Amino acid sequence: MKPLANANGWLWVPGVYFAEGLPFAVATAVSMVIFTTLGMSNSSMTFWTGIIGLPWSLKFLWAPFLDSFWTKRAWMLSAQFVIGLCFAATALTFQAEHPVLPLLVGLFLLTAFVSATHDIAADGYYMIALSPHDQAACSGLRNIFYKCAMLAGQGGLVMLAGRFSESGMSRSAAWLWPMFAASAIMFLLFFYHLFTTPATEQPKSAGCETKTGFAESFRTFFAREGAVSAVLFLFFYRFAEAQLGKLSIPFMLAPRAEGGLGLTLSQQGTIYGIAGTICFLAGGFLAGLAVSRFGFGRCLWFMALALNVPDLFYVYLSFHHPGLIPSGICIALEQFGYGLGYMAHVLFMVQFANRSGKYKTSHFAFMTGITILGMTLVGMFSGKMQELFAQISVLHGAESGYRYFFLWICLCTIPSFLSVHFAGKHIDAEFGKTQSSPAKKSVDR
Repeated sequence: MKPLANANGWLWVPGVYFAEGLPFAVATAVSMVIFTTLGMSNSSMTFWTGIIGLPWSLKFLWAPFLDSFWTKRAWMLSAQFVIGLCFAATALTFQAEHPVLPLLVGLFLLTAFVSATHDIAADGYYMIALSPHDQAACSGLRNIFYKCAMLAGQGGLVMLAGRFSESGMSRSAAWLWPMFAASAIMFLLFFYHLFTTPATEQPKSAGCETKTGFAESFRTFFAREGAVSAVLFLFFYRFAEAQLGKLSIPFMLAPRAEGGLGLTLSQQGTIYGIAGTICFLAGGFLAGLAVSRFGFGRCLWFMALALNVPDLFYVYLSFHHPGLIPSGICIALEQFGYGLGYMAHVLFMVQFANRSGKYKTSHFAFMTGITILGMTLVGMFSGKMQELFAQISVLHGAESGYRYFFLWICLCTIPSFLSVHFAGKHIDAEFGKTQSSPAKKSVDR
């Protein structure tokens, strides 16, 4: 169906992708900070935040239902309203001096499910409501506002909670108004999009369309040369980072006597949520420039090194516990390297899917699911591993738990390098490289 003439993406794309990024930031990153400040153990925190992250890796299971019932716009708007309700309900739990943690987990899990549904609907609506030209024109806009939502979530909301905590509020009450603020943002976006998003589809009844070809797309993926290496790469490339990402926040907030950096909420939000996210984006931008200049094949190993080598910064921090500024620089540099290395994951999926023929979209969605599932499953048990190291190293002092854990993280970079070695044989080495125009080539000759 053709998009309406007044389907101006500049009016609604920023808000839609801000609404896509904010719940993801709250459910996956801010929840870790909340659980840590409320005293949840590292093993429980990593396990339950891993469970909370599962809907994003499994959303392909209910995506066909969204295609066969109602409209993408209706699903998207409904999801934004429900997420606002979820955030409001979460805020109310912090009125109690000791919030019920299982209730918080349940609310975050519900938020994650509705947010994953919103992702499906929003991405589908984006392709339906905009022409191919407008999709390309708005692609940068959607990415910018998605990242702005991440900054607002894991940076702004955490810093706001820190300010309330420093003013004398309890650890629980400090989260009341940040979560109400997140709820208000989602409700405002819902009402704004109610009037700015054009209706481009006819409502469908359940069962009017059926999703076909799923089994065939699955079969064709594994029939391709290099499919097994691709799955191993997707699962193990960020094997170390999946664990580090889960424990970095508890490490920053833990008292120095327990081996942590002893940062306040405001400091953690500023360093990790704001400066770290900006450095991550800068790393990703630089990686894109490098690939456009040299091609994916020549940059792959460099990106793998950039992803894994900066893990040594956390080894340094756990042994020396420097001041605020040196700690902030180390964390920001690690996130910069993560941004550089992360792009290899994205580019690998894109170049692999580009050779998938008519199953391009299905194969990309399948690879995205494998990636998130791998990160989730590995991260779920990282807290248990850190606590195990803490028990083993009890004779060496309480701070040794984090020290040995980060040394373990460095060891866990080996599967990442092995996955690059095997997957590198099946990539398009020139993928992403800017091609010289014929006119320029003739001049060069």
